[in-house]
Amino acid sequence: MDRLYADHNATSPLRPEAREAMLRAIDLGGNPSSVHGEGRAAKRALEDARESLAHILECGADAVTFTSGATEALHLAMESAKAMGFGPVYVSSVEHDAVWSYAVKLWPEAQLIPVNPGGILDVDWLGQELDIQGGQPLVIAQGANNETGTIQPLNAISTRVRAAGGALLCDAVQLLGKVSVAQFAGLTDWLVVSSHKIGGPMGAGALIAAPGIDVFNGRAGGGQERGARSGTENVAAIVGFAAAATVACDDDAVQAYQDLTSRTRHAFELPVATALSGVDFVSQTVRRLSNTSCLVVDGWEGARQVMAMDLAGVAVSAGSACSSGKVKMSRILKACGYSDSAAASSIRASFGWSSRIEDGVRLAELYLEAAARAGRNVTTQVA
Repeated sequence: MDRLYADHNATSPLRPEAREAMLRAIDLGGNPSSVHGEGRAAKRALEDARESLAHILECGADAVTFTSGATEALHLAMESAKAMGFGPVYVSSVEHDAVWSYAVKLWPEAQLIPVNPGGILDVDWLGQELDIQGGQPLVIAQGANNETGTIQPLNAISTRVRAAGGALLCDAVQLLGKVSVAQFAGLTDWLVVSSHKIGGPMGAGALIAAPGIDVFNGRAGGGQERGARSGTENVAAIVGFAAAATVACDDDAVQAYQDLTSRTRHAFELPVATALSGVDFVSQTVRRLSNTSCLVVDGWEGARQVMAMDLAGVAVSAGSACSSGKVKMSRILKACGYSDSAAASSIRASFGWSSRIEDGVRLAELYLEAAARAGRNVTTQVA
């Protein structure tokens, strides 16, 4: 039987529309910085992609800086905030490692924003801190968590930050194509999105800067991207990104995505919750992405679960896929109040545009079979 792919939060398979657009861009052959005909054709493709993404994200084309991916975009945003002198700095305790590791390097004094057991940022705590500390605060808060699927209340966070005269940096990688753009467009000062999470190619991301907000280029080079990011743009990947976003991000497409993935997730979670003793679905009581299921079976290591499912022909993950291929205790679940043992015993299944509802049914069957083989208490075997 074909393998079952349930790791869309790591990378969603390439959409056919993105593939076709990339092949056309590759055939152009020119460098977008060159002034000859081939270069101008590549430049036009690049700028068309920029205008498409800007239209989707409800911003001006000059607000879009293309990068090699979300990590570079996030670092560029943090460097920009540092150069603009924002401070004090607050970082949510459930940020992706791409933010977490660099933020504490740039600002060792940065304060962590606590979250509740479901992973929701404590907005009241943040508001009180902003009132007390003053200055021009920088708040770094993701839109949705890649491990748990928890969606943050960006509107409330943005309101508090703006009232304090501060700036908000948001990693919106897991929001794009999964919730309506209207729920996050215009709420941040720097917004980061990524191609390969929505069925575009790897190697393309974008930083969206609000009016009056700088993008600081600290790297010497050719001054591409209007001086904001040196280095020849990956035109084919950027064109594929725009094509995927065009297909994935209008309100009808988002609604169809939510309907499909929520039904697929339910087809997975219900039989597992019914049959497996001691299973805990993280973020089940808070607003979360429709495609994401994070579950903890304390004492059954996440690494062993991932390996067991891989042998069964299923791709799931434990923690973030961006941690050099390692499977380790989840820092995110620790921040949510889970014990060391529980935080090391989680996996994530994430569905996407190419999923089918039957995938949820099959995943539940294979997961319960693996749990039974591992000696877990499975009270009802799935036929």
